[in-house]
Amino acid sequence: MSMPYHSILFPVDFTSLDPVSVRSIRSLLTDNDAKLHIFHVLNSFEEVPMGFPIPPVYYREVDLAAGKELEKQADHFRDFGKRISLGLYRGRPDQVILEISQSKNADLILLLSHGKGLFGRILVGSTSTSVIHHSPIPVLLIKPEKVNSVFRRQLQETKPPENFYDILAVSEKKESLP
Repeated sequence: MSMPYHSILFPVDFTSLDPVSVRSIRSLLTDNDAKLHIFHVLNSFEEVPMGFPIPPVYYREVDLAAGKELEKQADHFRDFGKRISLGLYRGRPDQVILEISQSKNADLILLLSHGKGLFGRILVGSTSTSVIHHSPIPVLLIKPEKVNSVFRRQLQETKPPENFYDILAVSEKKESLP
């Protein structure tokens, strides 16, 4: 039995959505008749290059550009006839996502996984990891097709893992024979 979702959060970083991800999200919305809140968090560190504050006039430009990108993301779902709201926030992305989940009474958070790997997470951290570990509600990671294809290619280049349980069972049988 699956839990019905009524309010779904979808924080975006303006990475283009591939058709597989769009279909997955549309299916989730249809199956649950849920409303979707698509939003972007402007990281405060991105706005202060090298410690120098950005003049206020540029904030408006950043907001307008981010608003246009949000509209593009929402276009994937508007023609689908679902209830969609948009938001633009400032702060640390992981904290803002968790705060919005409470203020919107969300049932589910959708996150896109970019597959940065260990080195990327060490250098820049991982919003997804932080949200997963601290969220009081379910978090669903969606892997874009590009990330999946890279992972599948890496798997094809390696040999399958050995099942050590089977190896132990065979060796125990040999030892127990007279």
